[in-house]
Amino acid sequence: MTPTPVLLNVDDHEGARYARSRILSSAGFRVYDAGSARETMELVEKHRPDLVLLDVHLPDMYGIEVCRRLKEVRLDTSVMVLQISASALSAAHAKEALDAGADAYLMEPVDPDVLVATVKALLRLHQAERSLVHANRQLEIVNKELQRSNQDLQQFAIAASHDLQDPLRTMSIYTQMIAQEIGETLSEQHKGYLKWVMDGTTRMQALIHDLLAYSQVGREGRTQSIIELDGVVSAAISHLAEPMQAAGGVIEVPRPLPSVWGDPANLVSLFHNLLSNSLKYRAPERTLAIQVRAEQSSPVEWTIRISDNGIGISEDYHQVIFRPFKRLHGFGIPGTGVGLALCQRIVEEAGGRIWVESVPDQGSTFCFTLRAA
Repeated sequence: MTPTPVLLNVDDHEGARYARSRILSSAGFRVYDAGSARETMELVEKHRPDLVLLDVHLPDMYGIEVCRRLKEVRLDTSVMVLQISASALSAAHAKEALDAGADAYLMEPVDPDVLVATVKALLRLHQAERSLVHANRQLEIVNKELQRSNQDLQQFAIAASHDLQDPLRTMSIYTQMIAQEIGETLSEQHKGYLKWVMDGTTRMQALIHDLLAYSQVGREGRTQSIIELDGVVSAAISHLAEPMQAAGGVIEVPRPLPSVWGDPANLVSLFHNLLSNSLKYRAPERTLAIQVRAEQSSPVEWTIRISDNGIGISEDYHQVIFRPFKRLHGFGIPGTGVGLALCQRIVEEAGGRIWVESVPDQGSTFCFTLRAA
């Protein structure tokens, strides 16, 4: 049930105060009366009114100064003030009253319907203000919790990565030692067991590395700046030079590429993941060909396309592949299932979006947008 709005009717003229109070009470408001500045401040503290109707002339203080002080009262929301003055004085005081913080200004004589309509309009404004203040406070609480959660997650990811890597390194070292020292005496079945252990260790190390990278995207302290994509793409290609040469693949990159906003390390990781994706999912019956293109899709945005002639992706999976740990080909093709999820997070952190256009057996084009420098 909505509570009845509370009004404070302030006027040193008893007759005018009484008449205004009757009008407002008849309109359904709960009205308290005051005839001085001192009484006004006391009743504001006591009743927390939704609106104060304030006469300009009071016996102990100028009404506009009272308005200024009401606006400084530390309540849940600021006090709404409707300043009222005699018509002969309104022109001189209107601007001064509004400058002092009054939310509206009326000059007497005031038509009862106009008075009630003005009060209702100000109360609606006050309710909207309260709702906004409450929403902002809730948002601030949620943001603080989210920041704390993100910080905890990042610290956990770093600690977990370190703690998990140590036993994995130990397993890897001793498995290799066993293979070197007694490998020749083992049966093929036991050699297969050792290989499974080493492969599992390697996959787990890669997964921990990728999860750490995923958790660190957007962490505090990383600032975006103007980045030349020529250097970013060159760095990503250099990381893949050996496997690309072994596969006989060709990467076509038009020069120059544009400048964009972003984090350089994140953008290198983005291109590296997408290029290595094309490398992993190449079609064995044809030579791998990758093309990087950039087109300005708006004055403030570039669209980057990385196309290949690989095995392609069914349309049923165009959205699914960006989920963490989603693998369409099991463990037959190396990978952790985090790469495309990492790409999506990097692009969205930079203010863009990413999607795929693909036809099975014809190739894929990964598209993403970046803010123009």
